[in-house]
This record gives sequence, C-alpha cells and structure tokens, in this order.
Amino acid sequence: MDPTRYFEDHWREIDSERLDRYELMFTWRPEHDVLIAPACIEAGQTVLDFGSGPGYLAMELGGRVGAGGHVHGVDLNADFVARSRRRAEEAGLADRLSFHHVTGKELPLEDGSIDRVICKNVLEYVPDLDATLRELRRVQPEGALLHAIDSDWSFVVVEPWSPEVVGEFFGAAAHAFREPNIGRKLRAALLCAGYRDIQVAVQPVIDTTGLTRILLQNMAAYIREFETLPAERIDALLGEAGEAVERGEYLFVLPQFLVTGRA
Repeated sequence: MDPTRYFEDHWREIDSERLDRYELMFTWRPEHDVLIAPACIEAGQTVLDFGSGPGYLAMELGGRVGAGGHVHGVDLNADFVARSRRRAEEAGLADRLSFHHVTGKELPLEDGSIDRVICKNVLEYVPDLDATLRELRRVQPEGALLHAIDSDWSFVVVEPWSPEVVGEFFGAAAHAFREPNIGRKLRAALLCAGYRDIQVAVQPVIDTTGLTRILLQNMAAYIREFETLPAERIDALLGEAGEAVERGEYLFVLPQFLVTGRA
C-alpha cells in the first residue's frame, strides 16, 4: 500500500484475521453507553452511524430508535457492510437498519434527512475533515445533533511501558491515521463546519484485563507494514505487555473526546 494513503486504504482492504479482531473490539457493551449519551438518541429518530464498521453500534442505535425510527450505517469496507446487513437480518431489525457501502465523499442520503449523526472513532482517518463535516452538515436539518467520539493518541498510557516507549510505538504507527491527535481538534473543526453550541467531554477507556492487546496487535501490524520499527523490537514490546497481563499489572488508558454540536 501507498504510505501516504494508508490511513484510508487500510480500511478499504482488511484481511480476515483483522476483521475477526474487530468483531471482538467493536462488540457493544453496557459500559459504552456513556460514549453516546450526549447524542440524546430517542425513539422515532433517523440516525446516521458514520463509519459503522461491523455494525454493533448501529444495532444498539436501532434498538433505541424503535420501530418508528431508522438507522443508516455507512462504511467504505464492503466486508463490514455485508456483515452488518447479515447481523441486522438475523436480529430481525432489517426494517429499521440500512447499511450503505460508500466509495466516495458523498453520502447516499437526502439533504436535511438525519436527526442525529454519530461518528465513533472514524474522523481520525478521513482524508479531508472539513469536507467530511460539511457533507455531514448537509444531511442534517437545523437543530439536529452531530456527536463525535475520537481518540487523541498523544495521551495513551500502556503499563508496563514507559512514556517514551509508548511514544515510540504509537509514533511508529502514525501513518495509520490522517490525524492521530484528532480529539483536541474536533471542537474547532465543528465550529468551522457551521455547528454551534459545541460541548466537549473526555471519557477514558481503561483496561486492566488485556482486552486492548487486540489494539496493540493492530498497531503492530501497521508498524510491520512499513517496517517503522524492527520486528524484534515489536515482538519484545508485545511480549512485555503480555507478561504484564499475566502478572495482573497491565494498564491501558486512552481518553475519548466526546464532542457534540448542533446544526
């Protein structure tokens, strides 16, 4: 892959092993409720899950909007869309969930048709943040809400790694993101796109069980793609994290910026 386009292209093409890891990472859990609470999802609304991945968030949203509402999921990965459609059918929710495979910048939605937009951990990857937000603003009527949830990788903590090692590891994977520090930039970006009444909160992801080693494995794959760290260095760091899990000393912390604006 082209390293200058990797931040987007590695989502267009995902190998089966990584797809399976995302099934574990993106499964909706009750502790995730706090992440979407500011979006104020209610029965009867039409909601867009922008960058819907394997569909777990959209499924949760489908339950919240009820039979009178509708959820649109859009994603640039065809496998994600196929899995999402199958999941909706198996759950008997296909009547209120639509999944769209998008390959360009335009959304297959009418102007002013979406009450709520949720962007969960996706804006860090888009090629043009301003253009993306303008397109999202197009599909919302006045008063609708956009709610973005995203990381800021300069704040990540991984014990037993030192801050210097954390910076080394995630810096070596930076080509996987268009903007690794998107969290801190979202408020200004929403203002520039015409959103108002911007609210900002920070909610940390905290893991002591080792579940987020899946994330470290994904980062390691990004690093190996362009050999931005030696293979033996990657293996040693992942080994240290694994040993910390076995000792009960593992700690992963990543703040999620919750930024909500009104159209």
